[in-house]
Amino acid sequence: MESLGIEEIIHACDAVPFNCSKINQITGVTTDSRKLQTGDLFIAIDGEKFNGHDYAETAVINGAAVVLSHQKLHGDIPYLLVGDTLEALHKLAKYYKNKFKIPFVAITGSSGKTTTKDMIASILSVRYNVLKTEGNFNNAIGLPLTLFRLDKCHEICVIEMGMSSLGEIELLADIVRPDVGVITNVGTAHIEKLHTRENILKAKTELFTYFDSVNTAVINGDDDMLQQLYDKPYKIIRYGLDNKNDCKALNIDEKGEFGTRFDVEFKGSIESYSIPMPGIHNVYNALSGISIAKMYGLTRSEIQDGLENYKPSKMRMEFFQGIKNTKIINDAYNANPDSMKAAIKVLASMESSSRRVCILGDMFELGDFAKEGHREVGKFAAENGIDVIFAVGKMAKEIITGAGMAGTNQVLCSFDSVPEVIDNLNEIIKFNDTILIKGSRGMYMESIVESLREGS
Repeated sequence: MESLGIEEIIHACDAVPFNCSKINQITGVTTDSRKLQTGDLFIAIDGEKFNGHDYAETAVINGAAVVLSHQKLHGDIPYLLVGDTLEALHKLAKYYKNKFKIPFVAITGSSGKTTTKDMIASILSVRYNVLKTEGNFNNAIGLPLTLFRLDKCHEICVIEMGMSSLGEIELLADIVRPDVGVITNVGTAHIEKLHTRENILKAKTELFTYFDSVNTAVINGDDDMLQQLYDKPYKIIRYGLDNKNDCKALNIDEKGEFGTRFDVEFKGSIESYSIPMPGIHNVYNALSGISIAKMYGLTRSEIQDGLENYKPSKMRMEFFQGIKNTKIINDAYNANPDSMKAAIKVLASMESSSRRVCILGDMFELGDFAKEGHREVGKFAAENGIDVIFAVGKMAKEIITGAGMAGTNQVLCSFDSVPEVIDNLNEIIKFNDTILIKGSRGMYMESIVESLREGS
């Protein structure tokens, strides 16, 4: 972070200073007293499980230059009083972001947004110094903290935006005011709160709230909901497999765990690319990155280097050798019906000398769609030739019911909990199986993954 003067912060946040006469500047911003560094501004946020104001004195003792608070603090603690610290965090992040005259690329979508963000950043990093969102810092607190990591060396910023309700993306878009916005797809994630895909589309397209003729939307042109976007005041680049797209993939050659090769037609020319991971969904992710890379002048060779250098985030399509000489696909980070189906497609495409096995956990935040969504996934797994389908969690029986509806011949079994699966792994797994593990974050499916690691 580039340092900020105390007067700048006061002005940006509409703050009233107390005990700040000896404070000149801050060199960092944090909302977590455990990660505080000397010279930081500590922003006291009221959370569901904690109140940051309780740690204000500790933060100063540990080196914070000043505290941003919406409560009056006692003693001689240097602090800035504001009406609401979360709102002040957003104001300060927007002020700080505007100091940097570089392109900002923002990504959202029902699934694939983290992979897409990482892939875009990997490609652009071949030529530019790129700052990107790390981990799950994609919300109303994490996104501003990501912006505070900007410094004068950065040439492009790639930001991920998450949401669960209407208005959240608009708030983040107002802070960032991105030059380019990417929507990967409009699926059923968060349908519990938003009820319909039409509302999910509305929430995702809040990304374009502040767009005009100088901005560009890069969208999945094969998504039935995103196809509704036309005659907009901003530019649109559509990517996908359909011939109507501006950036389209041709001649796709899937090689399972060894990656995928494909041609891309864009503005009348055709170029060949390969990615070191399986799955048509990753071709879509690559197409969005290629579209943006072309906007910023990268060559085919640079784009290919960026694709080859891409490293997936933890628990996203990780491959490793497991017990009993099994081949494990760890995609346990999170799940919704669309990402489940994409992972199952990858498993179905893999060569296996034994069985193709999926261990699928509950998918959360589906509301009234939960039963149908779980049955869809089970049916999809059966129809795609998965030999063994194990399901775990409260909705597990619905996955198995859906698989049974396909009328094919699979081994089907449901478990109540992850520990129950782990206790039965030796009976579940056979030598040389190829195994996919996936479920929603709250299912902690990675516990199964770790139990399958060779030598565990």
